[in-house]
Amino acid sequence: MTAILILSALGIAIILAELVLPGGILGILGALCLITAVILTFVEFGPTAGTISVVILFAFFLLTLGWWMKSFHRLPLTRKLILKSESGKEDPGAGSESLIGRIGTTLTDLFPSGHALIDDEKYDVMAEAESIPKDAKIEVVAERGPSLIVRKLDE
Repeated sequence: MTAILILSALGIAIILAELVLPGGILGILGALCLITAVILTFVEFGPTAGTISVVILFAFFLLTLGWWMKSFHRLPLTRKLILKSESGKEDPGAGSESLIGRIGTTLTDLFPSGHALIDDEKYDVMAEAESIPKDAKIEVVAERGPSLIVRKLDE
C-alpha cells in the first residue's frame, strides 16, 4: 500500500514538474509511476479497488493540475518565468515614424537586415533593395514592424 501511495504522489509531482522543465522525459516518468501505481492496486486489491484508484487518482490529478495552473504565476520558483512587461508594444510618444527621412550609418553589413546608427541610437534596419555594406550612409524610408527600412545614399 505504501508503494502505491508513494508512486502516485511521485507521479503527480513529476508530471507537474514537467510543466516548468521542458523535454518530455519527466512527463513520461511521471506517467510510468502512475501506471505502475494503478497496476499494483489491481494486483494487490482486485479490479474494484483498481478501478476506484484510477478514478481517485485521475480526480486528484485534475484538482492538482487546476491548482497548479491557477497559482503558477504566484509561486516563488515560477514567478521568474513569467514575462512582466509586454513585448513588441510601442510607446506612443516614441514611435519611429519620426525617423523617416533621417540619415545614419550602417554598423553591420545589411544582407538584407542588420544594425545602423541613427541619431546616436542603434536600430534594427533592413535594406530596401540590395545589400548595403558596413559604414555606408543610409536614409530611413519606411517602417515595417520593429525594423526600419533604409536605402543607401549615393556619396
